[in-house]
Parts: sequence; structure tokens; C-alpha cells
Amino acid sequence: MPEWGTNETEKEPRRRKIQWCLVFLVMAWYLGALVRVHIYPDRRAVEQLAKQYQQSERKAMDRGSIYDGRGEPLALSITMYSVFLDPGVEGFEPGSLSNLTPYIGKEKVQALGEKLDRRFYWIKRYLERSEAEEIVKNCGKGFYIREERKRIYPKGNMLSHLLGFCDQDGWGLAGIELMWNGTLVVPEKMHTGYRGASVAAGMKRESRNRNDTQGLYLTIDSEIQYAVERFLGAQAAEIKAPWAAGICLETRTGAVKAMASYPVFDSNNRSTFKNLKALSNNAVNRVYEPGSTFKPIMVAMALEQGRVKQSDSFRCPAHLKVADGYISDSHPRDNGVMKVAQIIEKSSNVGMAQIGMKMPPFSTYEEMRSWGIGSRTGIKLNGEEMGLLPTADKWYGITPANVAIGQGFAVTPLQLVTAFNAIVNDGILVRPYLVRSAVDGEGHQVYHSEPMEVNRVVSPRNSKWLRGVLRQVVVSGTGKPADSELVHVAGKTGTAQVARNGKYVKGLYNSSMIGFWPANDPQYTMLIVFGDVTGSLYYGGPVAGSVFKKIVDEVERLKGVGVK
Repeated sequence: MPEWGTNETEKEPRRRKIQWCLVFLVMAWYLGALVRVHIYPDRRAVEQLAKQYQQSERKAMDRGSIYDGRGEPLALSITMYSVFLDPGVEGFEPGSLSNLTPYIGKEKVQALGEKLDRRFYWIKRYLERSEAEEIVKNCGKGFYIREERKRIYPKGNMLSHLLGFCDQDGWGLAGIELMWNGTLVVPEKMHTGYRGASVAAGMKRESRNRNDTQGLYLTIDSEIQYAVERFLGAQAAEIKAPWAAGICLETRTGAVKAMASYPVFDSNNRSTFKNLKALSNNAVNRVYEPGSTFKPIMVAMALEQGRVKQSDSFRCPAHLKVADGYISDSHPRDNGVMKVAQIIEKSSNVGMAQIGMKMPPFSTYEEMRSWGIGSRTGIKLNGEEMGLLPTADKWYGITPANVAIGQGFAVTPLQLVTAFNAIVNDGILVRPYLVRSAVDGEGHQVYHSEPMEVNRVVSPRNSKWLRGVLRQVVVSGTGKPADSELVHVAGKTGTAQVARNGKYVKGLYNSSMIGFWPANDPQYTMLIVFGDVTGSLYYGGPVAGSVFKKIVDEVERLKGVGVK
């Protein structure tokens, strides 16, 4: 009888082949899934794992440092440690707040205990690490330490008006810190690591972005700045002047080598911020009538307009009736004849009034505007004022004569020294600037400032002649107190009455000296002004000229210059 089907021995090899094929397919599918997960992971799974095994730490916002022209640090950030409280943490005991009393005081502890409705409270900021660790150790659960960056100013109150200051979170609030905040600030960053690992071992700290600012370099020379601040402040305190300002420019470029304001404050000490008058930078915020320091500029304009010549002479009585008023000299003289140079040397108001009346108001107004009078210099300091220059349609009666002697309009100290500097700089008006360059985190220059010529306002011939006249002001005129034994100085003094509510106040003056040195090859142009001066010592020569001399002598000694 025939056999139907195969026997068991024939079926076994086929069954094994099928089993091995199934095993291979399962393994292939499994390996494929593993590869797919590694190459294209599920986003939700990755986020869930990150929550379970990773933690983030916020790195405090940093700021680039500020340096002077020699590379000396003026503002920098250092690492400090702050303690904060999270009352929502498991294990926090409200009673532990009493342990804070030795560190923040009983009143603050009581106030804190009454409002524990949030998850974050600052306890004490900017501490040494050991002090922060002591607080956390003594207070228990819920208290933590955060690393922060604190802004400090190594030179104390020097340059405080210029640099400004930051708030506690590192944002600029005044001065260069404010105006260049966008360049200086390095935003907060998050650093991710594994839970339970120490910062040193497990935290993956991000590297600084190549565009993070490493430093801002100014044009300031700290040695000149120190001399200006020291002598300006000493004189202001001695004569009890409510305010003062001093500015020194590099003649050819307009680079600010020093900018000082009085009274002062300390950017490191917030308690000094209470004196609001001290926070004002008088070099750019203060507006005042320039008085006789404007006379050389007015003569320059008259020469350029062709209204007077260098050789012209004027009869100068003690008093002169002009339109609806009188102009008088502060030092009355006989009805002598004075040349234009002598009018400047002796600071004759009567002589200058006659020159001013020769000049058409509309063309004079436009020319003053071209010198920068009535306009901001654009130096990028907060609160810079425009000054005050009435339009020419309001120049009636005695106004042209008043303008010629520096009255009837107002300037800032920076505006005035910038305009005067054009006479010294062969007639070319240059824009003042404070920031030379900025570099990023890798040392690459990301900003650079070049000297900027605005326009020519005086011919080289008239500029040279005026520089000679201004030298004679110091040799034999009102500027004698500014003369130095180390270098030839040239300049002009000013003693201006102070106006209040449209009237000049008797016995209240602004005393100033504006000038340059060396007279034959100018390197520096400087203005020193003391405001609202009272008492018997108020003339520009003795008050401001003497300070001018001290600063010049100090700078020249620092340069190692011998007797001329």
C-alpha cells in the first residue's frame, strides 16, 4: 500500500529553516528600530529624559570692561555670590528665617516672613563665597547660592560722570554705561548638565559667543584726567563754587583726553547718588552764557565775513550807548584807540560790541550754527544739551552787541571748547569723541572711531593770527595767571554775569579760562569753568587761569618736558 505524505524526519529541516527565518526577521526589525531611534529620536521622549536626568543653571549677565587710552581698566565686572530663598522647596521651615537676623537685620526678617507667597526672594547679594556659604549652612533648606557679576570702578570717583553706573542686574543707567549698553552687555546664558553632578565635573558650560564684547577702549588719558579732576575739585571747594567743569581735547583729532565735573559721586557707592546735583555731568548737561571766552570766536567770524580786518582800530570809551542800552568794560579805560588784537587781549566789551554791530544778524546766526553753537556735538553721552541760540529774527536792539561779548545765548562747556578748538586747529572744526574702539570676545575689533572733520570755519591765515593774539593774552593780558614756565600757553579768560529769570544777578559770576598748549604747535585744547561764583575772588584769570596753569604744568611734568 503506498504512503500518503512525508515522514517526520523529512519535516524537521524545513521547520528549522522557517524558525531561523522568523528569528532573523525579528532581529532585523529590532536593530532597525534601534538605529531609527538613535538617528531620528522622538522629540517628546528626548524632552522627558532631559527633565529626568538634566538640570540647567542660569549664568549671570556679564558686561565688557571699559579701558582708558593706555589700557588701564576703568570699569570691570567681578564674580560675586548672592543668596536667595525658595520657600516652596520641600523641607523648608519658616522658623529658619530667624537665622537670617545676623545677616540682614530683624526688620527685614519680619517683613520677609509676612509675604512668603512666591518661589524666589533675594536674601543678600554680592557676597564673598565664604559668607554666602555660611548663610546657606546656617539657614538650612530652601536657601541657595547664585553666582553673579558685580560692576566695579577701580578708580573710585574719578571719571564717575563720564562712565556712569549700572543697576544691580548689570544694565547701564548713566554715562557710557548707558549709551554703550548694547555693545557692553553680554546676555544671560543657560548651562546644562546632569542632575547630582558638580559644576566642575558635570556641567557643560557654554563658551562665550565670538561677538560678546570683551572691552571698550576710550580716548581718555587717566593721568590728564586725574590732574584735571584734582585741581578743578580743589579750587571749587576753596571758592565754594556750586558747580565746575573741565574738558581737555586732543587738538588735531577732537579726542577727549579728560572730562571732569564737580561736585562728584562714587559709582561704587550708591549712597553718594542721593546728591542729584552731583549726578549731573556739567560738561554736557550744563548750559551757561560763555562771556568773554566767546570773543575770539566772534572775531574769527567777523574776519571771515570781511566785516573787520586784522589791522582795524576802534575807539573804546569806558561806556558805549548801543541802541536801547549801554555796554561797559569791567576795567574802565580812557577813550583810547584799540586794535582788534588789543580788544581781545584786554577783553574790551566796548570794542567787541562795535565789532558785533558791524555783523548782520542773519549771517552771524547762520555762521554760529556752522561752528556748532546751538547744536549737540553728538558725543553719545546721555543728557547732552543743545544750548540756547535765539533765531536771528529776535536779534533786535542791543542783541548783536550782547552776542559779541558772549551774552544772550548759552552753550555747554563741551560745545564751547569744540568751537574754540577750530581756531586752534588751523580753522577746522572736528567732532569730539570718547570711544576709540570696541573688541569682541576673541579680540577682534568690532568698532573703531576715526577723527571726523565737520567743516572749515576759519581760514589758515586768520587761525594763525588769532593763535598769536591768544598767546599775547597770556603774556600781557587777562590770562597771565595761566602762563607756565614749562611750555608756552595761549588762551582767553572769561568773567560772565549769571542770569536768573531774564535778569543778571549782581555778585554772581561764571569764571572761566579756555586755551591751548604748546602755543606754537598746539597739542591740547582745554576749558576750565567755575559756575555761580560769589565773593571777592571771581575773575576768570585768578580763578580759572591759575587752575589751567596747574594742570598744564602737571601734564608737562608727566611728559618729562624740561624748562622751555
